[in-house]
This record gives sequence, structure tokens and C-alpha cells, in this order.
Amino acid sequence: MIIEHKKIEHKGKKIFEKIVISSNFKKVPKYLSEDEACFLFLNNGSFQFRTPTNVLACNKNEAMLAKCGNYFIEQVSVNKNIKEEDVSVVGAFFYPDMIKELFGTDLSVEHFQSNFDVLKVNVEPLMKSFIDSINFLLDNPEVVDENIINNKLKEILIILSKSENASSINSFVSSLFVPHEYNFNEIIQNNLYSNLSINDFSTLCSCSVATFKRKFQELYKQSPAKYISIKKLERASQLLRIKSKSIADVAYECGFETTSNFNRAFKRYFNKTPSQYRLS
Repeated sequence: MIIEHKKIEHKGKKIFEKIVISSNFKKVPKYLSEDEACFLFLNNGSFQFRTPTNVLACNKNEAMLAKCGNYFIEQVSVNKNIKEEDVSVVGAFFYPDMIKELFGTDLSVEHFQSNFDVLKVNVEPLMKSFIDSINFLLDNPEVVDENIINNKLKEILIILSKSENASSINSFVSSLFVPHEYNFNEIIQNNLYSNLSINDFSTLCSCSVATFKRKFQELYKQSPAKYISIKKLERASQLLRIKSKSIADVAYECGFETTSNFNRAFKRYFNKTPSQYRLS
């Protein structure tokens, strides 16, 4: 899956990274485990960035900024008629303790509050120049030292603050480390028709699998597997009425990994195959 991986570390933490993933990948978890925020630029290919309540598509030469949290990087399409490209991503990671040292701020939010978890960033000439410099450093790690790392971190954060029209760099930086608040039900409803496992759902909800199952049972009075399966199949039955949609398209749109899995689940629930249901 991973074709190439380069990184620059400082004080034992990953600061800049380049990763190339083969085009046949399906899902890669992006755990921001130390309350760090991150900036991602797509050198090549395309992917979907799944947050607890949203899916953001990112294409070649586009960039995004993500607050602290758990996310998934997913394959955009399973269309066999489209030749998929390998995905090449460059990332920069921001840690509260390091940023506090760089900007001399207590990281308390002042005038700038941006209510987002992930957003696209305008790749203006300054940003493109920065990305080119990071690609160079990743290819030539022998020239990297602490001063270069600190200066590059400052540079990218200043560029991002200008892009987001923040009143000051300190207020922008502070806002990066205020986690976006999610509602449990909102996370479930926004990901019902995705191809996520129960483990994946618990990751997006930032809790253990056991806690996730308990919360789910309390809210929906059903197990996660049963509730989600029924919702997918009910939606599939509605989509099958649209004659222009193939059964494979319906399976994909409802979050089934394969058509055969969809056919088995559908027949078990409706006592008819999708083809028979469509004709009835």
C-alpha cells in the first residue's frame, strides 16, 4: 500500500512528512494522537477525507487544514473504468507545546474562532513556494536542522493565518487546538451509508468499541450492526426504484463493500434478491 515514506522529525515528533500510497488503497486512518493539527497538500492523485460528520474531496494540487481529531483518508472511487493514480501527500504537523515555544502564546483563543474540523486551503503562490521547499527538505534531509524546522513551521502558520483572515497569528494558532465538538447522533447519521466498520465508527466518536456500543444501544435501542444494516437496506430498496442505477451502484452508494455482500444481505432481509425486488 505504501510506496514511499519520508519524514522529518524534531524532538521525537513527526513535523513534515511525504507519503505515497498505491492507487488500490481503500481506507487509511489518520490518528492525530497528541492533539496536533495538520496541513495536507496533495501532490498527486485524489482522496476523500472523512471527518466524524463530513466528507471532503481533495484533488491534485489542493490543500486542507485539519484540527485535532480522528479522521480517515479514503479512496475516492471504485469505478473500474477510471484509471486511478497513486496518491502522494505532503503534510505538516503542529503540536501545542512546540507552537507555544515558537510564538510565545498560552494558546488561549482570543478574537479568532473558526468553527471547522477540516477545511480546504487556498494554494496561492506563497503556499506553493512553501510546499516546494518542504519537498526539497524531505528529499535532502541532511540540510535540515532545528532552525530550519522552526522557521518552516512559523512560515506555514503565518501563511495559513493570512489565508483564513485571522486577526493575528496567535489567535489563529490558538484556534487550531480547540477541538471541534460533535454530537454522537450526528456522527452516526452522517456516516450511515459509508463503508465503515464498528471499529471505524468508534474511532470517529473518539471512544472505545465497548463505549461506542453502549452509547449506541442507549440511543437507538438496537445494536450498531443491526441498526446500520437495516438503514442501508432500506435506502437500497428506495434506490433500486431508480432504473438508471445498476445494482453495483446501489451497493456502493449504500456502503456495501461488494455487490455479493449486498445481494446476500438484501435477500436475507427482504426475502428477494435486488433484481427480483426491482421487478416486483
